[in-house]
Amino acid sequence: MLVIISTVLYLVDHAQLTQLVQVLECIGQQLDNGKQTDIIYLDMRKAFDRVRHGVLLDKLQNINIRGNLHSWFSSYLSGRKQRVTVPGGTSSSLAVTSGVPQ
Repeated sequence: MLVIISTVLYLVDHAQLTQLVQVLECIGQQLDNGKQTDIIYLDMRKAFDRVRHGVLLDKLQNINIRGNLHSWFSSYLSGRKQRVTVPGGTSSSLAVTSGVPQ
């Protein structure tokens, strides 16, 4: 099984073209080698706005997303902290357990 994870942000026009070329190259190579080719596109811009990370990881595991791909999601979501800075002070850091990692 071949899994390509591509994170494309901010460079909308360039990113779309780059991603299209990468996908077409991959499809061509797979077909040339006589292999089945399936494509799943995930647009995660809004997916993490409110979802709790633990709930998302559990749901991914429940639909048999395991191993390296599950580990990638877990790594992407874990160990993040946030704090607020206003004139005159900064809050202590807190773990981010839901919402969009930034």
